Amino acid sequence: MTGTDTGVGKTVVTAGLTSVLRKNGIKALAVKPVQTGGLQRDGRLVSEDALFFKRSAALEHAPEELTFYCLAEPLSPHLAAWRSGIKIDPKVIAEGCKRLSKEYEVLLIEGAGGFCVPLEDTFFTFADLVKMLDIPLIVVARPGLGTINHTVLTVRYAQMLGIEVRGIIFNGLKKEQVTVSEINNPETIAAMTGVRVCGILPFIAGLSMEKGEPAGLTEQVEKYIDWQVIFERK
Repeated sequence: MTGTDTGVGKTVVTAGLTSVLRKNGIKALAVKPVQTGGLQRDGRLVSEDALFFKRSAALEHAPEELTFYCLAEPLSPHLAAWRSGIKIDPKVIAEGCKRLSKEYEVLLIEGAGGFCVPLEDTFFTFADLVKMLDIPLIVVARPGLGTINHTVLTVRYAQMLGIEVRGIIFNGLKKEQVTVSEINNPETIAAMTGVRVCGILPFIAGLSMEKGEPAGLTEQVEKYIDWQVIFERK
């Protein structure tokens, strides 16, 4: 799972899809291999995204089991790690993901930031991790003006690397304020990339990552995202 940028809603979509899969009897788990901007809880750093996964999808795992590296500063992983004196090892991430994938039917892996964000100081990116794991990709994007460029570039780069892009999901559409760009963008991006748009998730009032409040996320994802197509369940 990647996004066209930071803050596009990857965590929300990842949590929602995981919850929907589990609701429908599919053994699924979500992980955030590298978290920056970790929360201080009882003297230790905890991944906010992993906490949200756990709350939204009723996961049995502790948050620290869902994140392999949790870093304090809200920076690009390679910079946050360097400033913390930590060395991120892509092999540790890959081995952790492979181990968990043997225990679950579906493992959703959420990147940090966009697709080309470096995870460590040799500039090994999330794109490189996806390639290393040989897994398909879901792209989460904003619905509004500017998303054509960001989304097409993300998808094209993945395709250039030989990565299968399973689908595109737009997140945060405010239906009462929909613009002509938001109406046209999904069709344009699908035509330009050849990748299916698998859903447009509306803005969910009351949803709060900070408070761990999913506010009906599962129901909204089940209604607006064609998850069966993404995970080849029909």
